[in-house]
Amino acid sequence: MNMNLVIGQGMGPAKFGMSEEEIIGLFGKADEREVEDYGDGKTLTLFYDNMLTDFTFDLDEDEDGNEVFKLSSLLCSNPDCTLDNKIHFGDSEDQVIKYTRSLKAADPQVEVDQETNERILYFDDLCMVAIFDHEGLAMLQIDYWDDADEEPED
Repeated sequence: MNMNLVIGQGMGPAKFGMSEEEIIGLFGKADEREVEDYGDGKTLTLFYDNMLTDFTFDLDEDEDGNEVFKLSSLLCSNPDCTLDNKIHFGDSEDQVIKYTRSLKAADPQVEVDQETNERILYFDDLCMVAIFDHEGLAMLQIDYWDDADEEPED
């Protein structure tokens, strides 16, 4: 199975903007399905335990104006996963930063979880989060970015 995360696109055959039904068609029924209502919108998350991957969908409209959940985010902790076929789980923080700089990304915001001692790097311009534990890269999250969602600059 193709477990390559591609910034701005998705993972393997799963592409941002796909519906829940399309993801289920690719990977089968999820181990868990969770819908959350935030008041200003709903999200759906499909949890695939065997893939160590979560697919999150935002509520949107299809071409007919019907409400439908569309894939907007991927969270992967599968050690077989790669990022752009260049970064692997276990790689160092320096390797990931060097790669993101090659993409002309700004330096990330860094946060340290005091309980787990994990380092969390937020690459806002890539819509990506990388989490590092004592063994190196442990988890990646990539999100869909729609330039139309960007607020205009004053």
